Amino acid sequence: MDSINQIITLQHIDSQLKDIAELLGDLPKKVEELKNEESALIQSVEDGKIRLKELDLELNKSEGLMKDINVKIDKHKDQLFLVTSNKQYDALQLEIDHLKGELDEIETKTLENTDEKEQLEDRIQSEEENLDLLSNNLVDRRTKLEVLMNESSEQKLKLESDRKNHIVSINESTLSQYTRINNARDGLSVVSITGSACGGCGAFVPPQIVSEVRAAKNIHTCDSCSRFLYWDSE
Repeated sequence: MDSINQIITLQHIDSQLKDIAELLGDLPKKVEELKNEESALIQSVEDGKIRLKELDLELNKSEGLMKDINVKIDKHKDQLFLVTSNKQYDALQLEIDHLKGELDEIETKTLENTDEKEQLEDRIQSEEENLDLLSNNLVDRRTKLEVLMNESSEQKLKLESDRKNHIVSINESTLSQYTRINNARDGLSVVSITGSACGGCGAFVPPQIVSEVRAAKNIHTCDSCSRFLYWDSE
């Protein structure tokens, strides 16, 4: 006749196998998250450096434009002293005002680009420092994860072997019942009696059943949730 201890041992093995299955499912995701984190940081640094080059080109272009405009303004100011009519004077003054307006717009844009460049340089420096730290740690973290995966895989093989050897001693009908309960109750087929209640669903367990479970005379299940019952003496 099967004993409840055989069922408890089987559930213990299955619980460990379930934990390993979840762990092995999560670890590849964690490794992938690390890779994605590194890739995103690398891409951000590269994008930042591309934008820096664009800003440098814009700033150099603006510097050249401002120089040319200032030359034109100075030239027109000199011409103001040479004009012979109000019409010529007004035309030159209008052109000077127009050039000053262009100059103001370029200077404003230059200040904006300069601010953006400074902030971008700070961001890139910070990201490169973070990338160095991440790159230095990433290999170690990947290695540790891979080692853990290998160890878990080895443990899984051992547990599967232990399970195969263990279920030989369990009656086929009892094993079938255990499997049905295990599938229906999310891997929790065996529960202890707490006071006079099922430790799985809290349903009342009759005193006679409690007594027999304590004596481990027969295998009993909860009338409510169908889980196997055992008495935890600790």
